[in-house]
Amino acid sequence: MRYYQGTPSPVKHPELTDMVIFRENSEDIYAGIEWKADSADAEKVIKFLRDEMGVKKIRFPEHCGIGIKPCSEEGTKRLVRAAIEYAITNDRDSLTLVHKGNHHEVHRRRV
Repeated sequence: MRYYQGTPSPVKHPELTDMVIFRENSEDIYAGIEWKADSADAEKVIKFLRDEMGVKKIRFPEHCGIGIKPCSEEGTKRLVRAAIEYAITNDRDSLTLVHKGNHHEVHRRRV
């Protein structure tokens, strides 16, 4: 991450910021598993979710697009491994891992 001269910052010396960010963007919403609102395919997915999976929390299902957000243990481990390898290879002083715990409740306890 690079500071741009003249940009307001709450940090005392933003020009000294030296940060690399690894962010997952091959799973979750980035997987592109989606069906447009009002499409026959979206209606099929909604019907399956309701009838077969017992899902009751679909707001406005008549005009609802659907997206599936896959999240895997393997994908998470791959990302963490890449960050650790980068830190070691580039002689970084520290590595901070941040996890947004409310993002995937079903996956949170596994990783």
